[in-house]
Amino acid sequence: MTSTVLFDSVSSRLAYLEKWRELAIRPELNECHEDDQYLLNEEGIDDVRELSQRCLAVRKIMNSMLPPHELVLDDELVVRKSTVPNAGNGLFFEPSKCIDFLHAMDCKSIIPSGSIICYYTGHRHNFFSQKYLQDRSYLLNVTGDFLVDSKDLLQIKARYVNDPLNSKLINCTFVPDYEDCYRCKVVATRDIHSGEELF
Repeated sequence: MTSTVLFDSVSSRLAYLEKWRELAIRPELNECHEDDQYLLNEEGIDDVRELSQRCLAVRKIMNSMLPPHELVLDDELVVRKSTVPNAGNGLFFEPSKCIDFLHAMDCKSIIPSGSIICYYTGHRHNFFSQKYLQDRSYLLNVTGDFLVDSKDLLQIKARYVNDPLNSKLINCTFVPDYEDCYRCKVVATRDIHSGEELF
């Protein structure tokens, strides 16, 4: 079974468990994963606490096998100390060098306004599961009941975009991606030049 098929299978399992917990719509025995069948007791009485714990456990399994995210300009983005005091790391546009036989030249020295820079994605949550997170500092509401948390995913470059505390410095924005409800596009709001930090 490929990792994408396995991920989709666990996502489907989580979907029926959450539907069961939230709407009291019990799955049929043949629709239930073998590890969840014991929840279908003969009395027809649902143990909401047990269902909630099962939802959280299956979500944790699903989040441990997230498919790779799409890279846009990630190779041109560098994480280093932010220019914002006490902000920790920031994300900077530093284009790589191209070799033109005799000379090194910039491949692209600006990110044009309106360009997708990277994506903010992460562990997938809804309003129920996010309540159980101990640290919500990287939690982003994409749209509706879809939230992502990149706290433990250091490879997600967008997690390093800081608030400059000065609106004149803002050079990008987060835009929900309606083709994939579990990510936001980070889009340039103006031309971004080489060496600039993303805000």
